[in-house]
Amino acid sequence: MVTPFSDDVTGSADRISPRQVFEARIQIRLQRDNRKLSLQGWARDLSESGLGAFVAEALTLDELVTLEVPLLDSDKQAIPARVVRALGTEYGFQFTALSAEQRRQIRATLKGHPVIPYHGNRR
Repeated sequence: MVTPFSDDVTGSADRISPRQVFEARIQIRLQRDNRKLSLQGWARDLSESGLGAFVAEALTLDELVTLEVPLLDSDKQAIPARVVRALGTEYGFQFTALSAEQRRQIRATLKGHPVIPYHGNRR
């Protein structure tokens, strides 16, 4: 049986919705050790369930963050997410709370962008 999430060591997750090519600079905000941090990243793909990005600073699996993502029809959207995949500087983020309006904006932003084939958990 395929489940929407896996608990393997890399945090790979089966796709909830298809990822599409999306390249943009993003901000990653989080709190760690009673300090507020703001990191920069480069998104490579986006879906209604999350995004993949390169981030120079280390993040921890299951860490909660807020992603500031530039979407069509808005300057930037602040979207709560969780780190679900970490492989070097490549991270996968799963959205934890997405409004109907943010979902609509993601769909509008991705219209016409190619779908990235998914071949199961990557290691």
